[in-house]
Parts: sequence; C-alpha cells; structure tokens
Amino acid sequence: MVELEDLQSHALFGGITDENMKAIRELLKEEHFSKGELIVEEGEQGDRLYFICEGSVEILKQVPGQAGTEQVRLAVRRKWDTICEMEIIDVQPRSASVKALEDVSALSLSHGDLYEIYKSNRDTFILLVLNIAREISRKLRGMDALISSALFSQPGEPETTSKPEPQGSPKP
Repeated sequence: MVELEDLQSHALFGGITDENMKAIRELLKEEHFSKGELIVEEGEQGDRLYFICEGSVEILKQVPGQAGTEQVRLAVRRKWDTICEMEIIDVQPRSASVKALEDVSALSLSHGDLYEIYKSNRDTFILLVLNIAREISRKLRGMDALISSALFSQPGEPETTSKPEPQGSPKP
C-alpha cells in the first residue's frame, strides 16, 4: 500500500490537506497488471486515471504504416507517474493504448470518484482538477518539444531542443 505522504508529494495532489487526502485515498482503487498486459486500448471509452506505484508502461499510438496500421511508442511512464489524465476530464475515447513493460501496481481514480469529491468538497475538487490540468499541460509541452524537434531539425544538424524531463515526481 502506498503511504499517504508519498501520494501527497506528487504534483497531482499538491495543496490538498491531510484530511482531504485521506478521503481521496479511500476512493483510489488498487490495480495490478502483468508484464505485457494491455492496461487501456486506444479508441475504447475510458473513465479513470492511473497513478503508477510500481513498474513501468509504454504509451502506444496507432499510426498509418506501409502494411496498414502499426503501433509506435510515444512515451514510457514509470513509478510515480500518472497516465490517462484526459479520460477523467473529458468523455472522449482513449487517444492511445498503454501496455505494461513489467509487472505494474497502480492506483486508479474514476470519473465517478472525481464526482464524489466534487459533491463532498468543492475546494478539493478544484485543486485536484487544476493539478490534473497542469499534468496534462506539462506532458503536452514535452510532446510539443519532441514534435518540433522532429519536424524542424535538418538531417545531420544537431537537435536544438532538449528531451523532455522524465514524467512524474520522484519519491522523496
């Protein structure tokens, strides 16, 4: 079981009081995935985000290829990272697949859980949604840097954009 202090040190839970964090922890569902297991599939309806407690996953996207479509790796997420944040905010199909690179333990928070927080404590709800938005924004900025580098660097020219920082907050 993940300690409350570990969760509170993550940006996703920044600014949330001990008392409110205990209430959120009660809503988090412990989940386990085996190496190679597909955690979420691109195109399916999603309703939860995951906080990786142990292990690592790869984010995969279907793209057109020479023989139809193929999956390409967009990113790797590790311990203390969050994944699937968009699915808890909007009601769109999943934009990518997530596959366990090794055995993974995670905590998940569903859209319904988020609604329970909204009903019980609006200030905590606002903080949590703001923190989720910041996580999405941080990841989007990292992807923007990668895309810009890929699109605008000339062959043989050194890349001018540094690679994005590893995602998530390290354990103190």
